[in-house]
Amino acid sequence: MTSASYELRSGEPGKADFTPYGQNLDFIYYLGPEAILSGPAETGKTLAACWKLHSLACTYPGAQLAIVRKTQNSLYGTVLQTYEKRVLGKDSPVKAFGGAKPEWYDYPNGSRIYTGGLDNPDKVLSSERDVIYVNQAEELMPADWETLLTRTTGRAGNMPYAQCIGDCNPAFPSHWIIQRSNAGSLKLFTTTHRDNPTLWDMAAQTWTKQGELTLSRLSSLTGMRRARLFLGQWVQAEGVVYDEFTRDLHLAQRGLGDFRRYIVGADEGYTNPAVLLLIGMDGDGRAHILREFYQRRVLQGDVVAEAVRWWRECQPENYYVDPSAAGLIAEMIAAGLPVIAADHAVQQGIQTVKARLAQAGDGRPRLTIDPACDNTIAEFESYVWKQTKAGIKDEPEKENDHALDALRYALMGENLPEYPDEGIYVYDERVAISPY
Repeated sequence: MTSASYELRSGEPGKADFTPYGQNLDFIYYLGPEAILSGPAETGKTLAACWKLHSLACTYPGAQLAIVRKTQNSLYGTVLQTYEKRVLGKDSPVKAFGGAKPEWYDYPNGSRIYTGGLDNPDKVLSSERDVIYVNQAEELMPADWETLLTRTTGRAGNMPYAQCIGDCNPAFPSHWIIQRSNAGSLKLFTTTHRDNPTLWDMAAQTWTKQGELTLSRLSSLTGMRRARLFLGQWVQAEGVVYDEFTRDLHLAQRGLGDFRRYIVGADEGYTNPAVLLLIGMDGDGRAHILREFYQRRVLQGDVVAEAVRWWRECQPENYYVDPSAAGLIAEMIAAGLPVIAADHAVQQGIQTVKARLAQAGDGRPRLTIDPACDNTIAEFESYVWKQTKAGIKDEPEKENDHALDALRYALMGENLPEYPDEGIYVYDERVAISPY
């Protein structure tokens, strides 16, 4: 349904609190299972999403809703501030529980809006929700979004439909949001600055004073920031570590039978994802990432159980594990897996991966990835060098790197000298362990 405008009300008779336009309005009306508002900065995306959630809470008694971000601490000075000040206001009957850092908001009709981060999702994801709204959805990995989808299947049953919705600023062009949109799974609404009534006077068909100031500031940005935050374009991030990586060249489907042997890279995690990568090595020495295990808040024993399942299926020669993960290494050893505490040298590891990504003499790279490994692919496209005022530093940001750490451990391990077949051996402070 499309309309020029629509007034949302807080419940006070005769008081119009927010008038959305354009794609913000279309997003509010949309009833499909997945939807995200995309667009430049200051197009009213967050306010529209907050009003949609508030309107649903008022309309459907007992509705179970949630506001989520990548991390819980990032909620309080951003989206919750918008929700409290510009949606609820001072005299709202909606009550917050949790003090300065609310855990939920209760409505007089029994509806509740939970709040939380994917780094601490227990309350938010402990049961089914009618609608989950993700602020800054571009920060999520594919597995995060899919986890939220499992909590919005319609089983909550307090509304006639269920949704997983979000807002985002544009990111790199092959981001999972664009991939899901292109596949038809997700409805992407693209906003403009004219969709924000504080910037554009719809009646007068002209920019407001605030609009002129905002556009002046945003248009003065440069490079990628201008393209994304002023023009709303999905463009490649500056300073990507693995700029050799392209989907056309490095994504491929290969079966288990294509390889002579297998290795596994492992990165420990709980708040951050725990990662296992199954890598096949063919007769030409090329590596292929066949499979990923990429999960947050998973018990160490479950990670080991998955590693054992892979052993039973294809007997990987070595499991290269983060050397600081003593507990994980010990459990893997106890399970009888051939574990090597990996080399942790970041720069050397990055160069090893880069060399694998490069095209060989026959035009083919020495590293490919199965298209189903979407979290690993997303990390390749979002892992960046640190930026300083003086320019790019020779050190990557410590985020979007969990699968890439596991990959680095495995490929670095393949460059080490051969180890004997049994016992425990020490080489340059790295420990090689075989269960036989």
